[in-house]
Amino acid sequence: MGVTRLAVCARERISDDRLARVYATGPDELPYFTRAYRSGDQIVVERNDDASGAICIPWPVLGEGEWLLSTATLMERERPYLLEVELARGEVYRLRNQLANWEMLGLETPDSVRAAVLEATRLFSRAAANQRPVAEAAKWAEQAIAASAVASHALAATYAEQAIRGRLVNVDKLPTMLGVRVDGDRAPDSELTDALASAFNLAVIPCNWRTVEADEGRRGWDVVDAKIAWAESRGFRVACGPLVEFDERSLPHWSYLWEGDMETLSAQMLRHATAVVQRYKGRVSLWNVAGRINRQRVLSLTDEERLHIAARAVKLTRDLDPRAPVVVTLDQPWAEYLGRHNGELSPLDFADALARADLGIAGFALELNLGAGQHETMLRNPLAFSRLLDSWSVRMELPLVLSIHVPSGMTEYDVQTHWIVKTLPMLLAKNCVQVVVWNQLIDTEATPAGLVDASGEVKPALESLRELRRKYLQ
Repeated sequence: MGVTRLAVCARERISDDRLARVYATGPDELPYFTRAYRSGDQIVVERNDDASGAICIPWPVLGEGEWLLSTATLMERERPYLLEVELARGEVYRLRNQLANWEMLGLETPDSVRAAVLEATRLFSRAAANQRPVAEAAKWAEQAIAASAVASHALAATYAEQAIRGRLVNVDKLPTMLGVRVDGDRAPDSELTDALASAFNLAVIPCNWRTVEADEGRRGWDVVDAKIAWAESRGFRVACGPLVEFDERSLPHWSYLWEGDMETLSAQMLRHATAVVQRYKGRVSLWNVAGRINRQRVLSLTDEERLHIAARAVKLTRDLDPRAPVVVTLDQPWAEYLGRHNGELSPLDFADALARADLGIAGFALELNLGAGQHETMLRNPLAFSRLLDSWSVRMELPLVLSIHVPSGMTEYDVQTHWIVKTLPMLLAKNCVQVVVWNQLIDTEATPAGLVDASGEVKPALESLRELRRKYLQ
């Protein structure tokens, strides 16, 4: 077992909620099973591996709200590390590495960006070179973290501008599609439809098992029929799914009668998928066949059983509708859940297993639903999103669909618009990203991440997405 001790100057920042989300990672940035607890004025992080690793912790960043920050790799030792300094070290280290990597690929770095990187480095050096008194070192480290965030945004914007410009040499607009998941129990009204049509060219229509077959043996198609007809009438291309989704909110209540009976559950899920594909084939441009297949402890299904059901659903869909491409969705692509549950597969492991089965999968969808909930992905430095997509692109060599939402009210400013403007262009610049979907249309009380609030008012984020499409996309 590995143990890392961290002295914290700003102890009030480590709330019980944040402590519960601390985890350690290895060189591949995948979490170890982790236990974090307080011991006096220190945080002790235990992991089930004694190799060196980095510590990830939610931390308030000036001007950004709460980000998941990560130290650089720390070796095990008795003497505690100063957390603020090590978080600053990790942020500056990754910032400088990303700058060097992009410059090797031909990035032309403006003097303003280089100056911002140097300022973050200078502030970190002040913190690291003299860690006594601790409060003074922590102060410089906090400034280094904030300066690193500023520099990261500037670097991401530079990369996005130059990469997109390079892709637009021979075409007017990027072929990347911009879509919205049409949730709710009815199609949007005419006023909202006009707003959506100017921002999106793809409508994602949910058709989960619970919606279609709330009562066993009685399928109701009215909601899905109406939404698909609405999308077609306004010229949207249609994506449908997930057909099979491992999420308690997508399962009919009666399915729990078969919990633990893999064969019966598999047969029931595949019957639902068959009914959907047979009804809508020829009208759907993209099938999201299986969703959240790495979601643990749903209907007591094991990782292998969920993989088996997903593989069968992909084959079935390909057989029934060989013309429309199919994708499979992975939740929490940074695998935060591995920090809480021992011995689970990572999202890349699931994807690799399905890709090796040669089922004809066209790509993988990554859910980046940002927030602090158990099944959400914590907000990060924009450069972390770039590293994530690069790792998936290199390992899988398949196109990616990004399914994203960002809640309002995570900070004192409009975080949705901030994230769309500051981070999304960098993701659109990636060749591997072929579809971006905003994963929630209308706010709910539990998740205010929609583009429309509960009163029906359109949020500023929709205008930001409209502007991105106008500027870069078809």
